[in-house]
Amino acid sequence: MAAVLIKDVALHAGVSLATITRVVNKQGYVSAETRKRVENSIETLGYVPNHMARALKNNRTGVIGNMMSLEADNPFCAKISLALKNAAAEYSYQILPVYSEEDKHREEHLIRELVGRMVEGIIFTGIIKSNRKVIKTVLSGHRPIVMIERPLNIPGTDKILIDDFSGAALAARRFLEFGHRVCGFIGRDTATGTVEAKRFDGFKQTLEENGLSLPGKNAGFVQGYGAKFAYDAMEKIIKKAGKNLPTAFFITSDVLVCGAMQYLYQAGLRVPEDISIIGNDNTLSVLCSPPVTTIAIPYEEIGRTALSMLWERREQHRGTDRTVTLKPFLLERESVADLR
Repeated sequence: MAAVLIKDVALHAGVSLATITRVVNKQGYVSAETRKRVENSIETLGYVPNHMARALKNNRTGVIGNMMSLEADNPFCAKISLALKNAAAEYSYQILPVYSEEDKHREEHLIRELVGRMVEGIIFTGIIKSNRKVIKTVLSGHRPIVMIERPLNIPGTDKILIDDFSGAALAARRFLEFGHRVCGFIGRDTATGTVEAKRFDGFKQTLEENGLSLPGKNAGFVQGYGAKFAYDAMEKIIKKAGKNLPTAFFITSDVLVCGAMQYLYQAGLRVPEDISIIGNDNTLSVLCSPPVTTIAIPYEEIGRTALSMLWERREQHRGTDRTVTLKPFLLERESVADLR
C-alpha cells in the first residue's frame, strides 16, 4: 500500500497544504471546525507525518542524545534518564539514551551515531572517555553539550556538578549526632576520579573536625559500582575488626549498600541494631530491609537544569559557559541507630 501523503489529506479534508501543516505542527491559527475536519481526515487515511523530512528541511529533529557511561540497568543512570525525559517534555524534546559502558571506542562511535541522527544536543552523564577532538566535532555543528557529574574542561560546554563533599559530610554529621564514634567507609577507589575523592574526603574530614579518625582498616576501596565489590570489602573489614566493629558505615552508592548488607545478613549482623548504614544516591536504598537512610541526589533538578541549559544555547543563542553545582540532601529512613 502506498504511503499517505500530506496532499492526500488536504484533498480529503478540502483544505490547503498550509492548513494541514499548521494542524500537524500545532502552529498558526486554524478554526476549531477546520482543525477537527483535518484531524478526522488524518485518522481516516492513517496519515503519519514524515518528521525526518521536516528535520532535514528545518535542521530540527526535537531529539537530544543522552550519553551515559554505565550500563543500561544501572539505577543511577536510570534515574538521570527519567529526570531528563520528564524535563524534556516541557520543551517538546525527546531524549535518546545510549550507553558507552565506559568504553572509549564505543562512546566515540555512539557520538558519531547521535550526530548522524541529527540530535539537537548531547547530555553526557558520568565518566567521559572520548577524545576531546570528538567532543569538539559536536560543538562545531552548533549542537550544545551539557556534562553531568564528571565534566571535561572544554570551552563551549555547560556543566552540572553534585556537591559530593557536602553530601558525605551530611552522612558523617548524622552519625556523630546519633552518638557513633567508630565509623567505616566503603566506596570506589579515590584514584578513579574527583567524585570518589570528594566523597571520601567529605566524610573523613568531618569526622576529624569533630575529634574522630577514620582508621585505614575500616575503609574499603572497591574497583567498581557492583554489589560483589562491596560484599567483599565489608567481609574484609568485619573480619579484620574482630570484636572492635565500627558501629556505622557510609557507603557511597546504593548498589554497594546492597552488597554490603548481603554480607552483614550472612554474618548474622543486623542493621541498624549492630551496624548503622547511610547510602548515597537514593536509588535502591528504599527497597532494602530495613529501608536505608541515604544521601539523596536532586535528580529532577538535574533534569530541569540540563534542559534549561540546552534550551538557552539552542534557542536563545547563549554564548557564555555555565556551571551549576547542586547540593544533595539527607533522606532519613530506618538504618541508623541512635546510640545516645
